[in-house]
Amino acid sequence: MSEFIVSTRYANALMGISESNNSFSQVVEDIKFINLTLADSKDLRNLLFNPIISSQKKVSILDEIFSPHVSKEVVNFLNFLIEKGRENLLFDVTKRFLSLADDKLNNANVKIVSAIELNKDQKTTIEKKLNEMLNKNIIAQYEIDNTIIGGFKAKFNDTIIDASIQHQLELLKKRLFDQSYLSN
Repeated sequence: MSEFIVSTRYANALMGISESNNSFSQVVEDIKFINLTLADSKDLRNLLFNPIISSQKKVSILDEIFSPHVSKEVVNFLNFLIEKGRENLLFDVTKRFLSLADDKLNNANVKIVSAIELNKDQKTTIEKKLNEMLNKNIIAQYEIDNTIIGGFKAKFNDTIIDASIQHQLELLKKRLFDQSYLSN
């Protein structure tokens, strides 16, 4: 069975548990914390993949790291994953859970890249347009890339909206080339 399917099953199970216990919001925050911790620590991810380290040691390490910061319900879920021998999927499960939570909450995480720092009005305008296009609550993450001449690029899942000047120039160049080619 693929890792995606297994990760989705565990993420759905946690979603169901959190909804039945009316702790969905808290679990989402806890899983965000775990996901960020795992994203920032390759050593921790490697530890989870290491078959030489015993399950008890992994439980102990995760308990020490996460117990002060997350609910008992989430700690129990982490222990359950280890007990089932699926600790190597923890990072995938957290990513999948957060994706499912975003779907449930109608959120869209959008990465917006611009050549310069955008002011508040520009950000509001972009977010409003994206909200209308995607019909979702926009959670924007801004980044600066000085290789973009101007404008911006927005990435949502596998979709890229390229409103950069560089892209517009490429389209213009293509149009001019096509017109000159057709007139010959």
